[in-house]
Amino acid sequence: MPSFERLTIAEARTLTRAELLPRIEEEQKYWYDRIHTCAMRPGDDKAFRTFNDIVHIAANPHRAISDTDAIAEGRPFDRDYWTKPLGELGEL
Repeated sequence: MPSFERLTIAEARTLTRAELLPRIEEEQKYWYDRIHTCAMRPGDDKAFRTFNDIVHIAANPHRAISDTDAIAEGRPFDRDYWTKPLGELGEL
């Protein structure tokens, strides 16, 4: 049993990226351990796919790079991307 609560799509819709990223890091450690110790069980594949769906939407490396460049260059960027819940943005 994990020492954290697994993310669900419904919950991820209510969280901002800033709130999601620490949760993603914790769950990522859990899945890394399960996979690398060959401890996956029946049903884990569905939960792992859900986690991956959330990660791919919440942690877009191209977006993070473009926002970092914009900040460094003094250009505007969409703050809502980081501060509004994913469901409110229509991304999940």
